[in-house]
Amino acid sequence: MTVGCLAHDFSPKHLIFQWTDASGTALTSVQHSSVSAQNNKYIGVSFIQISKSDWDSRKSYNCTVTHVGAPKILHVQKPIPAKVTLISVPSEDTQALVCTIEDSRSGTLEPFKWKKNDVALASYIESSMIKTGELNSAVSVLKVSNTDWDSKAVYTCEATYRGTIYTRKISKGAVTVTLEQPSPKIIFSNNQAKLDCVITGQDRTIVDETQITWEIDGEVTSGVLGQVKSSSTQYSKTSTVTLDYTKWQNVNKVRCSATREDMTPVIQDLTVHRGEGRQTKVTVHVLPDEDIDKGDSTEVTLVCLVSSPVQQDYYIAWTEQSERDSGIYADGINFFQDKNEKGFSVTSVYKTTKKNWNEKHIFYCHVRPAGSTESMTSRGVSKIKGNTYECDK
Repeated sequence: MTVGCLAHDFSPKHLIFQWTDASGTALTSVQHSSVSAQNNKYIGVSFIQISKSDWDSRKSYNCTVTHVGAPKILHVQKPIPAKVTLISVPSEDTQALVCTIEDSRSGTLEPFKWKKNDVALASYIESSMIKTGELNSAVSVLKVSNTDWDSKAVYTCEATYRGTIYTRKISKGAVTVTLEQPSPKIIFSNNQAKLDCVITGQDRTIVDETQITWEIDGEVTSGVLGQVKSSSTQYSKTSTVTLDYTKWQNVNKVRCSATREDMTPVIQDLTVHRGEGRQTKVTVHVLPDEDIDKGDSTEVTLVCLVSSPVQQDYYIAWTEQSERDSGIYADGINFFQDKNEKGFSVTSVYKTTKKNWNEKHIFYCHVRPAGSTESMTSRGVSKIKGNTYECDK
């Protein structure tokens, strides 16, 4: 592609262009002879040829113009497009749809345009472009009833700035995004943190066309994308990121975003809480024998309770050990942290068969605090040891 540098209103006629890249390396250019304009002033132009990939990656170039007096330098780089966002803000029985445009460059903003299911709307408010610091920004707000919002109508905000049209769309529940803590089983077994981001929706086409992107501490990271799966009336697909546990120890925040052309991204964040080495207590419980023995249930439920005076993430896995088998790690059902008078607690539930319980297997709860290189002392329980067991392993 061609990038040009234009000089105008200069005299006398003689003028020199020189192009360099960001490192100062001279570039081959084409300079056209200066032509006369009005009032004995001249116009000159120079071009360079660059690849589209270099331009799109925002590589910068310098055009130096030497005339009478000191040289003048023009920095040439693909401009950053205006940032346009569209979000919904609930307010009692309505939703406020807020469309915002921001740009570091000054220019002309045409009136916002709103549509509902491609039908133009007229009742909304908007501001003019206002400069705050180095940013020019404007906002438009459309209020819709919860009834209309719940109908999953698609609302479109269109903003035209500096001649470029920006379109954003939003609707309720096109897809939902789920991002959970890494699997404790994988952490203990493979010394890796495996993160799954799952998007779910009722429209297969929307789910299929939705892109999943990852950011780890603000840095874009690639994930492994699975195929669309169906379950009842829902469709879903999963993107997976796997990190060495040594790297995961230093991670503070993970973001998973679901994006589709012209649609506002659906975002889920996962923040890692570390407890600064504060004292933690681990206890494993089981139902009383009389409750286990009665009834027709073939299962026994075990509960691992982890408590701490401060909020902290824990990775909890289970093993089931017999005289012949040392056991392999398994995930339990881990619940969200609960705040209480003494601090915070988290619970993991594991189900085993009544047969294994009666055969006196030992069931261990393994806990590793977030950010730690070592697991805490494992706690176990068995039919021999009783219903609450805090034996060290």
